[in-house]
Amino acid sequence: MIIGRDTVTKEFTGLAAAQALGHAYLFYGPAMVGKRTFALALAHFLEKGSFTPPADGEVLQDGMVIDAAFAAQLDPDKKGGSIGIDAVRAIREFLWQRPIVSPRRTLILDDAERMTSEAQNAILKIAEEPPASSLIILIASDPEGLLPTILSRVEKIYFGTVPEGEIAAWLAKERKFPAAEAKRFAARAFGRPGLALRLTEDMKLRTDLELAEKLLTAAPSARRDLIKEILEPEDFDLPSFLAAMALVLAGEKPGKTRTILWHRVLALSDRAAHAALNPRLQLEGLFVGE
Repeated sequence: MIIGRDTVTKEFTGLAAAQALGHAYLFYGPAMVGKRTFALALAHFLEKGSFTPPADGEVLQDGMVIDAAFAAQLDPDKKGGSIGIDAVRAIREFLWQRPIVSPRRTLILDDAERMTSEAQNAILKIAEEPPASSLIILIASDPEGLLPTILSRVEKIYFGTVPEGEIAAWLAKERKFPAAEAKRFAARAFGRPGLALRLTEDMKLRTDLELAEKLLTAAPSARRDLIKEILEPEDFDLPSFLAAMALVLAGEKPGKTRTILWHRVLALSDRAAHAALNPRLQLEGLFVGE
């Protein structure tokens, strides 16, 4: 189900009906607000006539999703969760085939800001001269990670957060949560339906978010002791905790200091996913210079 996107849904269905869709778009905005879900729904609409995400197990014949996880399968030795040239070769092979049942072959490139420089230059060449029957959708939480030349070649669509009341209503109606629980999860989701759904299923994420908020709002003098407290559980997982910190920071009002910290957290998340790091030193180091 698409939540809180009535206007943009109407725009894209109208463009599709008029055969006026562009060839390349950038869907950008905070994580877990529904960018990927909307892209999948658009591909599903072009293929099946229904503007809803494909059902579990449903395969799109003319749709393909590339993300950091897919890129890791192509090249398990690649570090940092990046998307390299091998993924772009797969994209090129997919797009240059004729559609089977849809008017467009839809390529959804999630985690687009994780593309290497080589991959970005390669995707730029595709965007400059795309096959007539192609639709390229780049998805990014941080478009600053993309080359300016790519940004100039795509139509940019911003996906903001969704009102808390709409998320609560969705959880109550579609997911059958009691109204009080739905409101509680919606309030903790910072306007992101995907996060609200994860919160309903993942107790550890709830705990990590609470601790991340506590750390991010702590006075500098209290941080060292608080970090020691956070690290006490034997099952502490640095990448998971950093992901929670990134979610909290992305939900805050933008500011130079917090933006810098958010980028530090994202960079550390990439390193922590592929190397053994000292959690205490890394968490303390995030706040150096504040």
